[in-house]
Amino acid sequence: MIRLISPILILLVYFIPACSPTPQQYTELETRVVSALDTQSILVLVDYGEVSVFESEDDHVEVGGQVLFAHDLEYQVSSTEEQISIKVFAHRDGTSNPPLRVFVYLPKQLQVKVETGNASVFVQDYQGDLEVASISGNMTIEQMVGKMILRSNRGNVTVRESSGTISAVGNYGALTIQNVSGETAVSTIMGNVMFDGLVQLGDTVRLETDHGPVSVNLSPDSDLGIQVRSTSGDVSCMPGITSNTRTCDGEIGSGGGNLSIRTVSGAVTVQLIP
Repeated sequence: MIRLISPILILLVYFIPACSPTPQQYTELETRVVSALDTQSILVLVDYGEVSVFESEDDHVEVGGQVLFAHDLEYQVSSTEEQISIKVFAHRDGTSNPPLRVFVYLPKQLQVKVETGNASVFVQDYQGDLEVASISGNMTIEQMVGKMILRSNRGNVTVRESSGTISAVGNYGALTIQNVSGETAVSTIMGNVMFDGLVQLGDTVRLETDHGPVSVNLSPDSDLGIQVRSTSGDVSCMPGITSNTRTCDGEIGSGGGNLSIRTVSGAVTVQLIP
């Protein structure tokens, strides 16, 4: 009897996974279009996967995308006099491919808020006010003009080629700011902070971290005043700046812009790039 049971168990091990197939292709989401002519704000809710936001060419909001597990999908687009709400929930994660790919096209100059638990967020070529809140999803903002408030607990935040008022807050992920202008504030507890680019007259950059390192690569044409303070982290600044192991103070050019860095135990490196 024992000899018969073993082959049966082996067959079951191979048979059960075959009965639970994983989708190999995406199903297209139904495209939904809503007028935003009198709308002031947009709320986008996505639980898992990816959400991408772009600027539309007219006064309509358009939502589309793809989903792996269509039978679990929750998909709603609703509007009131003041706000358009977009909710796309996959209700599952853990696959090798993102369970959701959501694309949202928005008119410019709106107040846009994106909330997610684990989805990555990508915003490109948008003009307006943007707020993104995430637990562990990554954020990438490119070529945006306006006010940006970005908060991620464990995910990475990257802002490139953008201008306006930028606020990036995290706890553990990497916060990377590249080639921006305007007022920039970055704050984290354990995450890495990286700033690359040009700082000139009218630009203000504030970088703060408790325990993570801060790395700054300034363009040689920068024009700014520099102030660095660390409680116990090692500080290294480029030649020509008054510095010791815990502080840096000085100016590049006429000191038109401003760069201030504060850490508790995080190391700080400030240098000019070729």
